[in-house]
Amino acid sequence: MSQKAIVVVGMHRSGTSAISGLLAELGVFMGSSLFAPQEGVNEKGFFENSLLVDINDRLLDESLLSWDHPLALTLAGEQQPHLSAYQNEAKLIIEKDYRGKLLWGMKDPRTSLLLPFWLKTFKDLNVSANFILMLRHPMEVFGSLKKRDGFSLQKVMHLWLNYTLSSYFGSLQQPSVILRYEDLLNTPETCAKRIFETFSLGELDSLASQSFIDKKLQNQHSINVPNDRLVNLAMTVYLELGKSVIDHNAVVKASEEYQAHLHSLSSVLVEHLNAVKKEEVYFKHHFLNAYESIWWKLSWPLKKIESFFSPGRYRG
Repeated sequence: MSQKAIVVVGMHRSGTSAISGLLAELGVFMGSSLFAPQEGVNEKGFFENSLLVDINDRLLDESLLSWDHPLALTLAGEQQPHLSAYQNEAKLIIEKDYRGKLLWGMKDPRTSLLLPFWLKTFKDLNVSANFILMLRHPMEVFGSLKKRDGFSLQKVMHLWLNYTLSSYFGSLQQPSVILRYEDLLNTPETCAKRIFETFSLGELDSLASQSFIDKKLQNQHSINVPNDRLVNLAMTVYLELGKSVIDHNAVVKASEEYQAHLHSLSSVLVEHLNAVKKEEVYFKHHFLNAYESIWWKLSWPLKKIESFFSPGRYRG
């Protein structure tokens, strides 16, 4: 019997951790190498498999992108040839970490920007992929990322549109559910039932405790929507995808308008972003190679001894 995967996608700070925690509570295996909770960011846990996050970061590096790259829009398409070298590694991670699990989950928002790669991986492994797209008000996401990372409104709107549009179009041909963050907080059992019915997971036992979903998770309450081109585009997509019946053509129109905006950006800016990313990847790889080298490991005991006898050690 083939495995069935529930893949959580969508913008960062949009409830991807909350829905993943609920899935875990309902018995969906989320991986054996999960990141620990982080106070002030995700107190209840991220439910991200560190092995998948690591390969996703390297896939983005290979594409000269990053999780917060303002131009990282990846619409549905064929697998990017330059990422094919990572396909076997991705298969091995899934085969090893999810071995023997007929139903498992995968959560890392970066996956939203890499769906062609992962869809090919799932197809090669005969894994039935089902998608949950988490949808949160763009201005709430802005409030969260401004507080955590100091991001500007324009940058967050780029990121919100990149992740949301990439997730929507990338999972369009797969079984999928779009969940609004506020609905997950207010009616978690209804959301869980919808997931179970859409993905044919059988009967859902009543959420007796609902211990994971907490309305206190929603820290952004007062929403002021400025009259801004990118904000208006994001709001159009947000409101459309939040409907029970989506007007696909309206989403396509908004996507085309956003792509026109991206193409209108200065070629010098794009060139500069690519050059900065190339430099970052270059130095990151050299540092990792040095860190993992035998000479670095052998030098650590000497550095410890040197620091112990250093005069600076005794300064007040």
